[in-house]
Amino acid sequence: MRVIVSLAAIAILASASTAAKGPPAPMSPYINALENCRTLTDPAQRLACYDKTAPALITASKSGEINIVDRGQLRQARRSLFGFSMPKLPFFAGDQSAGDTPDQIESTIKSVREGNGRYQVVIADGNAVWETTEESISLREPRPGQKIVIRRGPMGSYFIRINGQTGVKGRRVG
Repeated sequence: MRVIVSLAAIAILASASTAAKGPPAPMSPYINALENCRTLTDPAQRLACYDKTAPALITASKSGEINIVDRGQLRQARRSLFGFSMPKLPFFAGDQSAGDTPDQIESTIKSVREGNGRYQVVIADGNAVWETTEESISLREPRPGQKIVIRRGPMGSYFIRINGQTGVKGRRVG
């Protein structure tokens, strides 16, 4: 559970695919300590340094003080947060995986709620909740089990296409 929460927190803090590339984020003191070990030329000193710093890194990871996330986990977190607006923070200035954010997702509708001519749907992909933001007289009522495609549009907008029908504007709400 801690790993999932950590991944979600990291992904929320990560910038969207349009994030500006900048200088790499400062390294953790734990990584800096390991990097310093690499500079030692005497094998005995280098080994002693690694023997001292590696357990500290492992302990910090187990205690939750730091979390190491690989690119696959970052991709998964970005996909699960598709549709949410993410802030641009300098901590992720060196994140090269921002391009891994999908432009669209395809899923299946799990449940539907209607109100005021608009629909709120829960999709199978991560139980994400999306709602239409405009009324459409041509949109037939969505039903559980139908296919849904949500595509990123211009200027932070999203288009929801249900069961091959014409798309309508929408937003993620949960």
